[in-house]
Amino acid sequence: MKGKIKKEYALKNLLLISLCLILVANIFTCNLNSGEEFSFIIAADWREKATESFHTSEYFKGALNAIQNVGKGSFMISPGDVEPISDSRDLISKVLAQDYPWYPAVGNHELESEKYMNYIRQYNKGGTTLPNVVRKGPTGCEETTYSFDWNNSHFVVLNQYFDGKSDVGTDGDIVPELLAWLENDLASNTKPIIFVSGHEPLIPMPDMDNGKIRHQGNSLDQYPNRAHSFYQLLMKYNVTAYICGHTHCTSISKINGLWQIDAGHARGIETIYPELMITQILKYIKDGQKHNIDSTNSILNYYNDNKYNIKKVLFYCELTNEVHYKNMADEQAVPALYQFYNNYQNNPVKKEKYIDTYWNNWNLTKSTFMKVSIINKEVKVLVYRNDARGGPYSLTYTEILN
Repeated sequence: MKGKIKKEYALKNLLLISLCLILVANIFTCNLNSGEEFSFIIAADWREKATESFHTSEYFKGALNAIQNVGKGSFMISPGDVEPISDSRDLISKVLAQDYPWYPAVGNHELESEKYMNYIRQYNKGGTTLPNVVRKGPTGCEETTYSFDWNNSHFVVLNQYFDGKSDVGTDGDIVPELLAWLENDLASNTKPIIFVSGHEPLIPMPDMDNGKIRHQGNSLDQYPNRAHSFYQLLMKYNVTAYICGHTHCTSISKINGLWQIDAGHARGIETIYPELMITQILKYIKDGQKHNIDSTNSILNYYNDNKYNIKKVLFYCELTNEVHYKNMADEQAVPALYQFYNNYQNNPVKKEKYIDTYWNNWNLTKSTFMKVSIINKEVKVLVYRNDARGGPYSLTYTEILN
């Protein structure tokens, strides 16, 4: 009798232990399924030449160093204007890791260079080079439009310059062929969180700090009917957020129920201001002296190496008595640069006029990157910005998308 009781007791204990193991396994499995947690980086529009400055902490490398410090997440998504694109990939590999996944979109400035477009096409040749790609783009932009999955989230990268045949055919639009591909992709998706990205915003919004607005009327809003169809499709499939760039102005906005995340720019120093310009000129002159180059030719070398930025910010030209922005021919810009150097060095009154004119006509926009954290179905966006002069980055804004 006692043996029978012991046997029944042992059987009950075994059953109890089995039930506990099953319960623990179920809890563990539940946590695996519901506890989806990962993060990723958004950064775009750093647009730098492959010069020494590109690799210094005041410029894009500074943003990468800060990303490394706050945690680089699982990957980076970049909605366009990331040239020089091969140098960008090399720098990302050097700072963040050789195998760090980077998902770039085509921007309007990639469009200007066949070299950059070829790189992007080869970078995701056939939609298989990048990890977790689930669908390549429509015929004509198979490599430059694609979608991928990561944990509980689905991501779409659009080439908004696809015209239905060519991947360089429009000035920024969502043509019917691209919209149809996007609908098929979203209809097939089973992930609860969805991000769609493209270079141009639906509607340009003001920068969250200085209120600047750029590219209003020549982003997707240039074609309002197609932009509205795009918006309706994103709403139909409960897209969590639309990620864009182009404006260099950082914003997180809810537009008629749809979150739009504008990445701003991650170039560090956005543009050259007077104090920085004179510092750079003096360095060129000092370096030139070591090689028996006179100051005139050193200034000319400086102009040739920095032509794009200088022509953007030749803030006051005494030759024409005007404030200029991107509209000076070389025959005007070079003499104006000589004049700036001489006056800054020798004429305190004109030096102050240069500085005052600049700050009255320009408002620097801070360099930015974002870290998106996903825990279960909660999406948190952390915005990191610098001081607009190449300084360190700090967390300045947090938004939970709901």
